[in-house]
Amino acid sequence: MRITSYIEVQRFSQVRWLWFVLIALLVAELLIFVPVLDENGNNAALLLISLAALLLPMILILFVFKFEFTIDEEGVHYRFIPTIIRWKTISASSIESFQIKEKESWFEKIHYGFHRNIFKNIITINITGSKYLVISLRNGGTLKLGTENGDSVAYELKKLLEADHE
Repeated sequence: MRITSYIEVQRFSQVRWLWFVLIALLVAELLIFVPVLDENGNNAALLLISLAALLLPMILILFVFKFEFTIDEEGVHYRFIPTIIRWKTISASSIESFQIKEKESWFEKIHYGFHRNIFKNIITINITGSKYLVISLRNGGTLKLGTENGDSVAYELKKLLEADHE
């Protein structure tokens, strides 16, 4: 039985500006297509199809996509649904070092989702995190996980790595 010491779940529904975009698109859609409807309502099917084409992807983004990561005595576990459905585990023995890093560039501040850079061997996952947990692996790879609570993550990882070395 695993005893989890840290859990973080991030969803796109927590991103305020995304709600604004959804509502703005919905209002624009209604302002464009409702005046086009004629008296017989021949374009009602077109309106329904266009609303479905707008709302279904946004609903999927808001309520299905999520990033989860946990820290326990086995290591760091993470997944990003729908890209990584099964939990990926980084054992404590495969972690060379870690650091909590503020987002520095404007690109990092708008960097959402799952990104893999095959040239630099970096995987970045973030939705609402204001900081990054940067884990350097012994195999040369780097994992950047977005987090809201950098101090708690650093504390739990220090405990994990100290327990691994004893």
